[in-house]
Amino acid sequence: MTYKYGDTDQHDCLYNAARAYPGGIPALAHRMEMNPKLLYKKLSPMERANNSSFEDAAVVMELCNSAGVPDALSALHAMAYRLGLVCIPIPDADGGDISEEEIQRVVFRAMSQFGAAVSASTDALIDGHLSESEMQEIEPKIRALLPTIHDWLHRLRIRAKADSGKLLKRIMRKEPA
Repeated sequence: MTYKYGDTDQHDCLYNAARAYPGGIPALAHRMEMNPKLLYKKLSPMERANNSSFEDAAVVMELCNSAGVPDALSALHAMAYRLGLVCIPIPDADGGDISEEEIQRVVFRAMSQFGAAVSASTDALIDGHLSESEMQEIEPKIRALLPTIHDWLHRLRIRAKADSGKLLKRIMRKEPA
């Protein structure tokens, strides 16, 4: 009997990502300093006695992601979906000065992505019917908005923190009248 791997079960997703690692599960096991047979058992959706721990799963996803494996984080997304949540990447903005221009660029990117999502949605619904192929075009556009909006919020927080520190320094430098 052949097992059919799904794309919404976190165990299946982790197993599929590990299989796609360059060199497959044996190479991944070597990288993790683990016996390949043990890693096969930990990753196998059919094996329920030797499930991988959170740490094992995180290391597999981390190594697969750094190796450029497509859908390396799909197990994380599948688990989040199971719990009614979504995963959003953390922005790369550092703690340095965030200019108004930088914030505006993120705002314009968000508006552009929002416009593309609205346009695709409107075009798809014009005939009063929404097909699966139309959803496949719309969904990535909407999903692209989430990290951009999170990036916008992150940059605003960094700017607010930096500006509050500057304001406090200005207040502290004022001499009493």
